[in-house]
Amino acid sequence: MTLTTRNMMRTPLWLAPLLLAACSLQGPAVPATPVAPPTTRAANVIDRAAFEADRRAILAMAGEYQVTFQFDEPVPLAPGYTPHAPHRSGGFEFIEVLEDSGSRIVLQHVLVIDDQVVKHWRQDWAYQRTRLWAYAGDNTWVRRELTAAEAAGTWTQAVWQVDDSPRYAGIGRWDHAAGTASWTSESEWRPLPRRELTTRNDYDKLIGVNRQTITPTGWVHEQDNLKIRRRADGGEQALVRERGHNVYTRVSGHDFGPGRAYWQSTRDYWAVVRDAWDARLAGHARLVILPAIDDERLYQTLFEQAEAMGGRGLAAPDLRRAVDGVLDRFTRPAEVASSQQ
Repeated sequence: MTLTTRNMMRTPLWLAPLLLAACSLQGPAVPATPVAPPTTRAANVIDRAAFEADRRAILAMAGEYQVTFQFDEPVPLAPGYTPHAPHRSGGFEFIEVLEDSGSRIVLQHVLVIDDQVVKHWRQDWAYQRTRLWAYAGDNTWVRRELTAAEAAGTWTQAVWQVDDSPRYAGIGRWDHAAGTASWTSESEWRPLPRRELTTRNDYDKLIGVNRQTITPTGWVHEQDNLKIRRRADGGEQALVRERGHNVYTRVSGHDFGPGRAYWQSTRDYWAVVRDAWDARLAGHARLVILPAIDDERLYQTLFEQAEAMGGRGLAAPDLRRAVDGVLDRFTRPAEVASSQQ
């Protein structure tokens, strides 16, 4: 059984945004011949050993896992704020390497729970990247430019949502001290997580820091988030500090077959979706992405389209027209959106 929109409406809220697809490719190992890192004027001397260690750490996140998602609100910051109950969920997830071109590595997460599957989040890693997308609030993403000096020696992690729309991106450096490998991001703005998008309206954005650490049994994704509410006077108030602790523990023998079968039939469709987003983002300096129009949600519409069109052997141009038809309704240049308000 694969996941349809009708199935999702009967699925618990925490699970609905997580459910969809997988991949039949095994993630490649680090090449036997080291990949030459790019050079820039600001970083014309590259620590090749450090570059290769960074790549090994990123590629080590690929594989099959049992995963637990934990979010707590331990530090209330606004007068009268009562922390919400802890969030606990989990399942089995595998992570595939969709691309490894040396200085760019793309990892696709796929969640599998029994016979339900979700094309989950995606993380793109790029070495010394000088252009990225940043969340600016109010469903708006803006192009951010870095100088070569600012980007020197850094890896950008761009996180994409289940429908391949942007979520957040930040720069940081891998630290390999004391026998560990850990990457910590700068502070970055984020939209509401999908686990709370339909259940809360008391805050407007997150300001968060990521830390991803490779462990002997897998890896851990930690988040340190501030939930921010816009005040009536135009200022902002931090409601609470949230701690996220997501643990990926390697497993063997778990049946990921339903997810892999789904991805085999829809992978061409999702490749077109990624290309469509890339083209749309490249064409604008500011872009509004609406998560929903009335009762229709962007991710559900694309999920439904993927299932309807996947495996039919349609040509890429036909798939692209269908995808663009959806994105045309849910996205618009920010300047146009402002003039229509």
